[in-house]
Amino acid sequence: MYQTFFNILFYGLILISLFSCKQKVDSNSWIDHREETVIDLEEAIKDISNIPQIVQIIKSPDRLTKEIKTYTVTIITHAKNVTLDNTEFSINGTEWQKSAEFKNVECGKKTFYTRNKKDKSMKDQKEMCFECFVDVPLPTIIQLNELLQQTADCNDRASDELRQLGKNLPVRGITHVDNIEQLVRDACMNGIIYVVQRIESDSNGNLTEIFISKKS
Repeated sequence: MYQTFFNILFYGLILISLFSCKQKVDSNSWIDHREETVIDLEEAIKDISNIPQIVQIIKSPDRLTKEIKTYTVTIITHAKNVTLDNTEFSINGTEWQKSAEFKNVECGKKTFYTRNKKDKSMKDQKEMCFECFVDVPLPTIIQLNELLQQTADCNDRASDELRQLGKNLPVRGITHVDNIEQLVRDACMNGIIYVVQRIESDSNGNLTEIFISKKS
């Protein structure tokens, strides 16, 4: 009986000892893992501060015209540990330059790249779509009046055609209507037929203003 008791006590102590060892190993492993995570996070923060990140892409002009067929683009970057002198720029990821300005950029989708000159693996990139010039004939007053008459009947096709002229295109002559979008909404909601008295265009043939009145 005593022998059985001592056997149970002996094996119980062994199990407790083994369990305590496992807990210690697991605890140490968790501490090691935590330390590794902290180190990885510090490395990630360090890497970001060494990357010249693209924060803004500025284009000029805002849109192409018949005379101006390409854009001039300037890249604005920010990096905590990288000066502008140590930043390189590219529009294709292959050829790099010191200047943040790119001239003669054609329309279409472009990807710009920046990198740390001292550590070329530290890169950033941003994509931007540049509008192409579309030579649309200036609408006539007769065409506009037809669209306005159909818009008063809430014709979606006519409303869409007017909006394509530019939602914020200035409209003059009616005090509560300042642009095309308001003109479309007002004509449809109130069933008012407006007529165009005069249109203004710029030197490139783009519509700039519409002068309207209510149909008598």
